[in-house]
Amino acid sequence: MYFWKMYGIISSMLCFPLELEKSLQEGGSIQIDTYKFLKILDLESILISLFPLAVVHMVNLRYLAIKAHDGSLHASISNLMNLQMLIISSRKNIVLPKTIWSMLNLRHLYMKSGINLMEEPSFLQVTEKDGPSALASLQTLSQVSPRSCHNVFSRTPNLRKLGFCGSLISMLGDLEFPDLGSLYHLQKLKLHNTFCYPEPTRSCNPYNFPEKIQRLTLLNTCMDWGEMWTFAWMPNLEVLKLKLNSCIGGKWETGDAEFRKLKVLKLHDLDIKQWVCFRDNFPRLQRLVVHRCLKLDSVPAALGKILTLEVIEVNGCSLSAYRSAVEIQKEQESEGNSFLKVHGKENF
Repeated sequence: MYFWKMYGIISSMLCFPLELEKSLQEGGSIQIDTYKFLKILDLESILISLFPLAVVHMVNLRYLAIKAHDGSLHASISNLMNLQMLIISSRKNIVLPKTIWSMLNLRHLYMKSGINLMEEPSFLQVTEKDGPSALASLQTLSQVSPRSCHNVFSRTPNLRKLGFCGSLISMLGDLEFPDLGSLYHLQKLKLHNTFCYPEPTRSCNPYNFPEKIQRLTLLNTCMDWGEMWTFAWMPNLEVLKLKLNSCIGGKWETGDAEFRKLKVLKLHDLDIKQWVCFRDNFPRLQRLVVHRCLKLDSVPAALGKILTLEVIEVNGCSLSAYRSAVEIQKEQESEGNSFLKVHGKENF
């Protein structure tokens, strides 16, 4: 990988030289003086055993990406006061130390796997008049366990993107997550449930979702298809991704639910067989993506009547599902609509 060297010191322009990679993989030491001006350190292409403690002395870092067998951070991570983006891939669940709450310039914290915990800040009893929010700059927080977030969102008021991973279903079978009422700027939310409930689950009150959310992803929430009306009440929802086991059951009838601003709908790895809907359910839909829904017999013909629809993408589904999408395109072309395109493969 390319890098600049000036007077024996690695500059901050690009990621890391081969000797640094080799040293980290072998558990060797790092010549900190050589890298003290480094601003971007990307180690995601190599797997190391532990988060390298020497990194916390690179105090000029703005961007840090690590892939480690154990990616849990040492309390001294707070030495990186200039850090703006932190990306961690780990084979184990990660524990974020409470010292991370003193990293006032941190904007994006991506954890790419696992059920990860945040230690509660020690200032929870401090009132707003005593000072500003601890992580007022934080805009992204992903793959965090909901059980470690009940008391922290008042200290992250500017979050734009949030991803939960953990138990999101109550003992009564309802979708539940920490109160997001203070996250007035939240635009993107991912709910990845890891709690297995024996029956189809129910959604929560639609008012539990902040009003500005534009993108919602559900994974393994195991909701009954009849609960989808909840998300139609989200006034600014533009992108809805329903992934593996987000909804279970053979039939989705949208009824009179109206997803007023929805532009993109993605169905991934679902066991749905029949989908009944009308064009009024999705009046502004622009893109429909159906991936690996093996049991789906057809794409609803009514979707072809949506004037804003530009793309239907069908991959890894039944041959009948793909051909139904092609028929929709042909029908629209016969009516003079040449804007709708179907993407996919016929060899399933």
